[in-house]
Amino acid sequence: MDINERLQKEQLGGQSQINPDEQKHYLGTFRERVVVAVKYSQLRSLDVQSQFETTLKSHSMGKVLIDQNIAGDSFAPYVAIATRTKHPFTLLSHTTESIHQNDPIAVLLAADTAVNIDNIYLS
Repeated sequence: MDINERLQKEQLGGQSQINPDEQKHYLGTFRERVVVAVKYSQLRSLDVQSQFETTLKSHSMGKVLIDQNIAGDSFAPYVAIATRTKHPFTLLSHTTESIHQNDPIAVLLAADTAVNIDNIYLS
């Protein structure tokens, strides 16, 4: 798409996104901003919850993003962790694409700028 097409699209109210597939996978943010991520299969693990809290304590900045469609009723401990560590959080309910992924991300901590952490997944 050339610059004229992009400008015309934006004038008509359709703002283009950069890497929309990446943003869908990472709950609306870019991979380079993800500090830590919890997959669906890890949600109920007390060890993962503890590791998540430890990571939040060592990263005072950022926002916790929680996909309610994926997390279901398992999101409450992560809200409590975000509250304890004084991180803002957002409950997302419009991420239907993530349901079709194999073991999608349910919760993550996103920084405001790029942090480029190699291994974002807890084990």
